[in-house]
Amino acid sequence: MKVLFITILLISINLITLKSQDDGLQKSNQSQRTATLIYKDIDSKITKSISIFFDNLIKKEVDKGFDQLLKNSLIANRKEEVKNLKEQTKRSYDIYGDILSFEFVSGEIVSDSFVRLRYLSLHSNYPMRWVFTFYKSPDKGWLVTNIKFDDASENYFTD
Repeated sequence: MKVLFITILLISINLITLKSQDDGLQKSNQSQRTATLIYKDIDSKITKSISIFFDNLIKKEVDKGFDQLLKNSLIANRKEEVKNLKEQTKRSYDIYGDILSFEFVSGEIVSDSFVRLRYLSLHSNYPMRWVFTFYKSPDKGWLVTNIKFDDASENYFTD
């Protein structure tokens, strides 16, 4: 009887340990919800930096635009990646025409310190989709952590 009790006790302890290990680490963000941002709720420091970025692109000052946007960002240290971003942006002028303007499309916030914003750059021939992710560092302020752009602007629509 004593052996049976000890066996049941050990099995129970093992099950409790396994359960607590499952709960110990957070699962991916898939189960967490992000909140939709409207333009007026976005920190003006972010919208101003994006406006300056696009204003530079409109003037065909691509290098200056990226250099200012990526100031203090870890992306700026990845020289080859930044060079590629600049070259792809310059190529987009040949394919889609000059950038004439830009528009905010949507945004998401996962916390007060982490946001993603979507924009369209309006070219002569076709719009391009831009996605910017910003992190608010406690000591450096808002930093770009990711930039993506492509010509899949149709993906903003749902079918």
